[in-house]
Amino acid sequence: MAPLVFLAAPMLIGQAGQVLMQITDTAMVGQLGPVNLAGAALGGNFVMLAMYFGFGSLGAVSPRIAQAFGANDSEAAGNCARAAVVLALCVGLIIAVGLSGLVPLLGHMGQPPEVVAVTGPYLALLAWSMPGALIAVVLGQSAEALNHPWPVVWFMAGAVALNTILNILLIFGWFGFPALGLEGAGWATLIARWAQALAIAIWIWRSEVMQTFGVFARRVDLVLFRGLLRDGLPVAAQDVLEGGAFAMGTIVMGWVGTTALAANQVAISIASLAWMFPLSIAAASGVRVAQNIGAGDPMAARRSGIAAIILGTGLMATCAGFYIAAGHWLARIFTDDPEVAQLAGSLIVIAGIYQISDAIQSISLGSLRGLLDNRVPMIANFVCYWVLSLPTIYLLTFPLGLGAAGVWLGYLPWMVLTGVFFLWRFLRKTNPAKSLPI
Repeated sequence: MAPLVFLAAPMLIGQAGQVLMQITDTAMVGQLGPVNLAGAALGGNFVMLAMYFGFGSLGAVSPRIAQAFGANDSEAAGNCARAAVVLALCVGLIIAVGLSGLVPLLGHMGQPPEVVAVTGPYLALLAWSMPGALIAVVLGQSAEALNHPWPVVWFMAGAVALNTILNILLIFGWFGFPALGLEGAGWATLIARWAQALAIAIWIWRSEVMQTFGVFARRVDLVLFRGLLRDGLPVAAQDVLEGGAFAMGTIVMGWVGTTALAANQVAISIASLAWMFPLSIAAASGVRVAQNIGAGDPMAARRSGIAAIILGTGLMATCAGFYIAAGHWLARIFTDDPEVAQLAGSLIVIAGIYQISDAIQSISLGSLRGLLDNRVPMIANFVCYWVLSLPTIYLLTFPLGLGAAGVWLGYLPWMVLTGVFFLWRFLRKTNPAKSLPI
């Protein structure tokens, strides 16, 4: 378990940085009132869905590099990282154009008009932050897969600090800067993401250790580029199916009302703070599983996956207890509106119930990605989130009258079922006596 913890710890801090950026935005925008908070939720909803697609499209990068690293093939690892940067840029530009095209359509989605008015400029700015975000992610994944995760942590810390400073200046108009409100948060995110991508690229370019892998030293291998895209698309489909279902949940929140949408943004921001634990452990597990597979040791890959699941489950049990006990207190930190705080606190308590099942699902899926096993999990996500979860959400929210709580409760039973299936599949595929052929 020690190598797993050694790799997961900096990944955890890096994930914490991503979440802290979101939490900082939410806390500061929350001071502007429920309308701006709801606007952040609506715009962030589409950005999150785009990030699911973008990160998923790059889902084969880390396992491919880690397998090459495990096989002591430095040239192959560098070739893969270089192709991945080009892939990240292409996918990021496609996302930026797509999100920009959504801005004129916001008024036709049944959302409160006052929320739509503040969302458009914010969403447009976040759209063009996405290429920088994806480049930063893929360069960070490359360093992590090559067992050099700590510099990525420091660059993320710098991006969080820059985002916080820019938020203060541009949201509230301190020191003579214009008070742009929610739009200011968009500018802060745009600048911070591109600055982070540039900083990591310069470090890789100048680092003697990273120069061994020749990340920027040769031309891009187009065959490898196509291979990464082909292997990443099923991962993107998995993530879009999951993210799309959660995006639909946010749209349903908007149908419930502005208060529900604002409370949902607070609850998601706080729940994301715990989600970074299974997400980072899942990423570390995927890397360790892939490195062991590349080294020709499938039993070590199995042990890495099992250790990751045990570690994640234990941590999330602690988080579950904290959220259930302190949900309402946490909500009041983010908003002064008593109605929003009360509803958000109830949603955070429900989030506490999620924690253990979310750990099993996320980490088992991360381990499967280390095996480059992506197609069957994609089908499982479709069944879980679209065939089962969305009808359950509608039933609980409207016919049964649970409102905003019905949205969060509707996902729970099917996430548990999917997590059990992913765990079974990983154990079966890494069992030499009963290995699955697909």
